[in-house]
Amino acid sequence: MNETATFALTLTAVGILIVFLVQALISIIVALIRGLDERWREREREQAERALVRDPTIDRTTLVLICAAVATVLQGRHRIRAVRRLLPADSQKSPWSVQGRAVLQGSHVLTRSRRD
Repeated sequence: MNETATFALTLTAVGILIVFLVQALISIIVALIRGLDERWREREREQAERALVRDPTIDRTTLVLICAAVATVLQGRHRIRAVRRLLPADSQKSPWSVQGRAVLQGSHVLTRSRRD
């Protein structure tokens, strides 16, 4: 073998080694991020479970007012099974989310039929 062929073979072997090392590094980084994500999801799940166990913070007057509003809109008596916040109290409210929520809630308006 001449010197050029040996150099090309060495360069190819080093290139392949570098590619494999970079792929191994990328897979390690992905595994670390996946582990962090799983821990984060587990913590969120635990917080959600703790939130369900908490005592209700809504008083009877507010519950009666919500029931009255539902009865007025839906024209009759209905049982309310749960009352929950759309957003956590400590979350930031952006104008985009407020507008989107208003549009979504406005699209669920029931039309009342007139009885003559």
